[in-house]
Amino acid sequence: EDPEKKIIEGNSKDTRRVFVMESGDDGKSWSSPLEITSSVKQDHWTWYATGPCHGIQLKEGPHRDRLIIPCDHIEAVSKEYYSHTIYSDDGGGTWELGGTTPQDQVNECTVAELPDGKVMLNMRNYDRSQKSRKVAFSDDGGLTWSDIVADNTLIEPICQASLLSIFSAEKENHTLLFLNPAHEEKRENMTLRISRDEGVTWPGSVVLHRGPSAYSDLTRLSNGNLGCFYEAGDSNPYQGIVFQEVIWEQMIRADL
Repeated sequence: EDPEKKIIEGNSKDTRRVFVMESGDDGKSWSSPLEITSSVKQDHWTWYATGPCHGIQLKEGPHRDRLIIPCDHIEAVSKEYYSHTIYSDDGGGTWELGGTTPQDQVNECTVAELPDGKVMLNMRNYDRSQKSRKVAFSDDGGLTWSDIVADNTLIEPICQASLLSIFSAEKENHTLLFLNPAHEEKRENMTLRISRDEGVTWPGSVVLHRGPSAYSDLTRLSNGNLGCFYEAGDSNPYQGIVFQEVIWEQMIRADL
C-alpha cells in the first residue's frame, strides 16, 4: 500500500521501519518481531533497507564480537542515497546506528571483516561514469567510514552483490570472495571472484551462470566449500533461485 516512490516523497501512510527477530534453532522458528527503528533510523530519512545479504560478527580487534549489519537510506530533502551500518555489542540485544558513507549515490551494500578488525563496505553504485562497485573502509568497527572509492575490477549494472571474508584456522591467511552479475549494463554473468590481498586485486574468478542473474548471497559451508545463493533464469534474472555449491579447491585454482 506504500510504494517506494511515496515513501521517498514523504506521502506514504507509514514509513520504512526496522525490526529484529532471533532464532535458537538454526532458523526453524523465530521470535516475535521487535521494532528498533528509533535506535537505528534518523528522523530525516525516508526509505530504509537492511542488507539485503548477511551481516557479520567481528572476530578480531578492539571491537571483537560486534555484530554489523549493512544498510542504506534516502534523505528526505535532498533525496540522496547513502549506505550505512547498524551494530550491536551485546549479541543483538540492543542496536545502535553506525556510520554513514561521506558520499552519496550508493545504497545496497555488503560488509566484510579484514585482518586486524578493519571493515570493508562494498556498495551498489549509481554513478554511471564509473560502472563498478564503490568501496569504503572503517577502522572503528563501522562507526565511521572513509571516502568511497571505485573498484574498477568489480563491474556492475547497478545491482546488489555479496562479499564474504574467510580466515584460515591459524588466522594467517585471509581470503575475500565477491559475487555479483559481472556486466556493466545488464544483470547477467553471475561471477564469483577471489582476492588474497584484501580486495586490492581480484586475480581469480569463476562464472556460475552466464545468463540473466541478479541478487545473491555467500556463505562458507561446514565441509569447507562455498554456498552461492542467487537469482537467475534463462529469459530474465527472476525466474528462480539457485543454490550452488562451489568446491573450495576450484576457487584456489582460479587464483593461480
